[in-house]
Amino acid sequence: MAGDATLQMLASAVGLLPEWQDIHGKTQHVAPETLRQVLTNFGIIANTTRQISAALKDYQRQASGAYPGCLTASSGSTVVIPGMPSRARVSLLLEGENKERACATAADYGAGRIRAPRRPGYHRLRIGSQEIVLAVAPKQAVTCSALTGHHPSWGLAAQLYSLRNGSTEGVGDFIALQELSERASEAGASALAISPLHAQFSADGGHYSPYSPSSRRWLNIFHLNVAAAYRALGCDPTGIAGPGRQKKTAALIDWPGLAERKLQQLSRLFHDLKQAGKLAASHAIGQALFRFTQAGGTALQHHALFETLHAHFLAHSGMMWHWRSWPPAYRSPTSRACQAFAREHADQLDFHIFLQWLACRQLGEVAAFCRKNMAIGLISDVAVGSDGGGSEAWAERARMLDGFSVGAPPDAFNMSGQNWGVTTFSPQGLLDGAYRPFIDLLRASLQYAGGARLDHILGLARLWIIPSGARAVEGVYLRYPLEDLLRLAALESHRHNAFILGEDLGTVPNGFRDQLRLKGISGMQVLWFQRQAGTFLPARDWLPEAVGMTTTHDLPTIAGWWRGTDLRWRKKLTGTPISTARQMEAERKADRALLWGRIRRSSAQAIPSETTPDAVIDAVVNHLSRTACDLALLPLEDAMGLTEQPNLPGTIDQHPNWRRQLPMSVDEIFRMPAVKRRLRMLRRRRPVP
Repeated sequence: MAGDATLQMLASAVGLLPEWQDIHGKTQHVAPETLRQVLTNFGIIANTTRQISAALKDYQRQASGAYPGCLTASSGSTVVIPGMPSRARVSLLLEGENKERACATAADYGAGRIRAPRRPGYHRLRIGSQEIVLAVAPKQAVTCSALTGHHPSWGLAAQLYSLRNGSTEGVGDFIALQELSERASEAGASALAISPLHAQFSADGGHYSPYSPSSRRWLNIFHLNVAAAYRALGCDPTGIAGPGRQKKTAALIDWPGLAERKLQQLSRLFHDLKQAGKLAASHAIGQALFRFTQAGGTALQHHALFETLHAHFLAHSGMMWHWRSWPPAYRSPTSRACQAFAREHADQLDFHIFLQWLACRQLGEVAAFCRKNMAIGLISDVAVGSDGGGSEAWAERARMLDGFSVGAPPDAFNMSGQNWGVTTFSPQGLLDGAYRPFIDLLRASLQYAGGARLDHILGLARLWIIPSGARAVEGVYLRYPLEDLLRLAALESHRHNAFILGEDLGTVPNGFRDQLRLKGISGMQVLWFQRQAGTFLPARDWLPEAVGMTTTHDLPTIAGWWRGTDLRWRKKLTGTPISTARQMEAERKADRALLWGRIRRSSAQAIPSETTPDAVIDAVVNHLSRTACDLALLPLEDAMGLTEQPNLPGTIDQHPNWRRQLPMSVDEIFRMPAVKRRLRMLRRRRPVP
């Protein structure tokens, strides 16, 4: 077997990190067997010294080839272009102009260097006969503070699927979101953060985790309000619900049932419109749908094709859920077999495009209201990856991590590490695609929003990748082009006048949060983690350039934490020994005392000595309102005083993840005395200017 040092050289050359610092700052070394397995999945055989040397030379030769398809730069900075001859003739075509201009080159800045223009944008750089994109970003992204006029602001956070209103059809939908937006705006909120809206699998309603979607580019059509769609298109919605409609009082969402029901109802709408000639090019509806189809381009066509193929093969066998189990001829959207299938099933493809059009219309109306009535508006949520069996992985296979899933290494909260069961873009795929997949994802996420939360933003620097079939601890970090991705995020932030929020929790590389701050990207300050020297931080010590919040969807609510609901779930599902359970309960008791002591010391108003859950929630919300953070977000679960959290990490069916609906409608929530009281606390400290 090859020497470990030589193996590590090869691993480092392709972007793997043979060593890394854990959450305690201790250096961890990746096992040689893991490196070999990962390299094998990359198509690199590295069992002998000769194989490693040959692979290293081959990789270096490929890396020194043609110019990249896209270079990024900050406004007015010097750009290094690898391999550019010192006397190369260089010209630049600025975005929005039609006349090239000469570009200062080596004579001014040294071999292989040019000066980037000051104007941000996607410019065209010509070097001799070759042309590349020069993406010039502003120094910083649009900040949250800039959107609010530098006034401390507040907002609500909601799981869209959990909402109810008078017309909710078994799951939270865009009409319920519209009502929530109106109520939040009336209460003085500047922002409304929502769970991911990514497209799921329309042929399988049992696959519903918002963080394991089929595609992050398109929308979850099950959030459509069917009756509203009927009315908007001039059709009568009477009787569409049918006898199988889920009761509004149901505590848990019947995802498979509502998926089947909604597809039937929407199919009827589609065919009624088609028969009436309203989808024809001569009709206004048909013209609007045509414009949407043209704008969606190949990506939309591929998603519609996947949806149709997925339903087709699932109808034959449940064993054909994953596209890798389909006949080989159908594993690429550009194959002859797929193109023939698309022609033969054109009506079904049109139906799935129609669904996306409807979803974009309904969400667009909500977004327009939020932009007009809130300083920030909607904050979208972008999952770190998508299901490897979904539309995105199928259509973008050459750009994705093939044969891997993404997760996290062992840490204090998960000693076995985490495997999230999703994949994402590979660093090489991003480079080969001129960063287009990442840019398109940002645009899809920002088109309806005043901000976007990037789940596990640490993945812009490195991702813990796990070979298929391996355990989470058998993964390794893979480097990503952080500086390029941050510049692109800043550029798209300005083009959409929206801020970027990074979920920066977990094993964070040294200096990473400073890099985010310098680029104007907000981090997260979560109550449970705001500790130092064994106690909770005062409100004034929370970071200003961050978004403060009481909790997240993966963590206990205030009431659940105070009551120990999360500990009871953990004990129930893991069979925690009695001694360990007692230790956890003792630690929680001590933490409750620390939190209550901090709140009483840092509050400017009298805090009752009685520590009932209701009093604790009021005190914590008051504490949140006083933090130095630019934006404070209060989840609806905490505003209402609920004990159960939306998701319990490490579980699938054992806990009702992503299935709980709120116990009352949006209107009823905002009439609750406790909710009114807590929103007044936020508004008093963070008034709308």
